[in-house]
Formats: sequence, structure tokens, C-alpha cells
Amino acid sequence: MLVDTHCHLTDKPFDADRESCVERCLRAGVSRIVVACCDETEISPIRNFCESHPGFAFPTIGIHPENMAADVEAQFETIRKAYACHNDWAAIGEIGIDLHWDKTRLDEQKRVLTLQWQLAIDEDLPVLLHVRDAMPQLLDMLPYFKRYSEERGRRLRGILHCYSGTCDEADEALRWGDFLFGIGGTLTYKKSLVPDVARHVGLDRIVLETDSPYLAPIPHRGHRNEPSYTALTADALAAILGVSHDKIAQVTTQNAAKLFRWELKDVKNSVF
Repeated sequence: MLVDTHCHLTDKPFDADRESCVERCLRAGVSRIVVACCDETEISPIRNFCESHPGFAFPTIGIHPENMAADVEAQFETIRKAYACHNDWAAIGEIGIDLHWDKTRLDEQKRVLTLQWQLAIDEDLPVLLHVRDAMPQLLDMLPYFKRYSEERGRRLRGILHCYSGTCDEADEALRWGDFLFGIGGTLTYKKSLVPDVARHVGLDRIVLETDSPYLAPIPHRGHRNEPSYTALTADALAAILGVSHDKIAQVTTQNAAKLFRWELKDVKNSVF
């Protein structure tokens, strides 16, 4: 059993063969996927897909830092109202800070991240964190979120999605929260530093993901990624850590189940 903890299977690149992708997950041993949300326009498609694939696809809700509207307060209010209409969200995400292309709206990125992370803590949900060229900025915010969570009797928890920080930054993040590190196709890239991070944090801190349709693993790099390729990342991680594919599947699935508060027996008894 494998879990893809972060994909975008409702995006347009899958419109022609989305159901075939689901079948390929079955054959690859991927028993569950978490469908990440980037803004309010994606909520209905994600919910429709997840509701038509119960026990397999799980919805999240959130505003990606690159999808911020001009009025982030009003945009968050739309998210908050949509959140209140359902009680089965797996996480708040994909949220975070991205300074790769645009550094001019950092304050607004911090504001919308704060609003969404507070919602996650209040509702006792994990977060899916997108952090690109911004680990120092995120680390500066973590003490506040830890205090906020402790004041409400919660644990600060989530996934550092597509982690691209250093080993030292990973250690610093773990000082403040119960974080897992999302490992996907970039693990297989020739000049990737992700293998070093994977060895450093250890298997007990790792979950698998694809971020499909993006960041396909070798040998599919440069082409569309899909959730079934979680199995390729599992194989690559097994080789790097010197353990079996089955061990990778067992531990990463346990890690995901603990984070999302799934009963392992339910994952094992999934229709997939």
C-alpha cells in the first residue's frame, strides 16, 4: 500500500484520462491520494472528484501563495465559508510562502498563511506547506504558530511539501512542530539534494507524494506526472535508504495515517 499525500489530479492535464489514472494507481498499489487545493476555483472540482471516489481520494482546501487574489482577506473569507460547508477535509493546503518569482507581496503571503494556519489549528487539521526559496521566512513564523497551537491545546503538524531546504533547516522546523517531509520525483534527479535530506530526517519523518502533474520522477522527467508514479519514488527511496520497497510502503503509509488520523485498518480495507 502506498499513499500519494499531495497531487493535483483535478487539474486540466488529467481531463482526458483521469479515470485511467485512478486505475493505474490500483495497479501500482497506491491506495489513497490527497488532492491539494490552490485557490477557491478548485474547491468544487476537488470535492466532486473526491466524493465520487470515497475511500481513495481525500480533499484539502487552501490558497497557494502564487494564487493570492488582490484582496487576500476577502479571498480567505471565501475559503473559510467553503470550509464550513463540509466536515471531511484532510488538511488545509496547499499554503505557504513562495519567493522564487515574486518577492513584492511577502507581507500579504505571510498574512494569508497566518489566517489559513490559524484555521487549521482551530480545526485541529494538518497543513500542506509549500515553501520555495523561503525557509528562513517560514522558520521565523514557526514560534508564533507553536504558541498559537499550544494555547488551544493542539499540536503543530503538517507536511513540508516537496521539501527543498537544508538538513539544518529541517532540524529547526522539527524544533517547533511535528512535521513530515514530502518526498517526490525530485528525489530521482541527478543533482538533487533530497537524498541527503531523506537520509538525515529518516524514514519515520517521510511521506511520499507526486505533486502531479508536476515534477515527474525519472524516467518520466519532462512529461506529465501522475499519482501511480508514487511507486517509482518508493523504489528510489528504498535504494537510497537501503531498505525494501515494502518497508518504504509500510512506514510512509503509517506516517500518513497518523498525520491525517486515518485508521490503518481502513487504509488496508480500501476498495483500492
